[in-house]
Amino acid sequence: MNDLPTQPFKGTALALVEAAERLFGEHGIENVSLRQIRLEANAANNSAVSYHFNDREKLVRAIWAHRLPALDARRREMVDLIRAEGRETDAAAVLGALVLPNYELRDAQDVHRYAAFFRHALRWREGAEIRNSQLYSTPASGEAMALYFALRPDVSPDLLSYRLRHGTCTFFDMIFERDKNVAEGLAVMPEGEFLAEGLGMLEAICLRPAPTR
Repeated sequence: MNDLPTQPFKGTALALVEAAERLFGEHGIENVSLRQIRLEANAANNSAVSYHFNDREKLVRAIWAHRLPALDARRREMVDLIRAEGRETDAAAVLGALVLPNYELRDAQDVHRYAAFFRHALRWREGAEIRNSQLYSTPASGEAMALYFALRPDVSPDLLSYRLRHGTCTFFDMIFERDKNVAEGLAVMPEGEFLAEGLGMLEAICLRPAPTR
């Protein structure tokens, strides 16, 4: 199949997408074989991954396509609330609209599998390009990015996008580490404090003044 379906994934295709998300999040995009994904998904056909998705890049695109409807619906709610409350210049609110929908996606065990995947996908050599094409495919995401750019009109959109990509990678590393600590019974920062710290870190990284030359 050369094109991703326009309808939600079902059956084996869904099992492969969810297995890939788990394994990519745990080990990295390039450190997981397509065979491992097939086995994780309990797919009997040895060619299941290549049949449904052709290759690794299309599988990464499929994970984003699978998650995008829920992410966009939540981001729409957040952007609309920002505008209704006149908080367009509130950095925490704007950055929250960009990253908190991702954070809020949890599996049945309350683990942030998508956030774990996301941190590797943005570091993967093709990941930033794929993510940029997905991000602007939905109006809510585009509006959230426009609000973000407007916070620092003195900084170029390219530099702001660069900062956001690397800042979010770090933020999702923090989420992954927190989930691991919770699973091991270690003490963690309360969720509210943790999110405030993460958004504060993002603000410090992303909204620095324009560099002087």
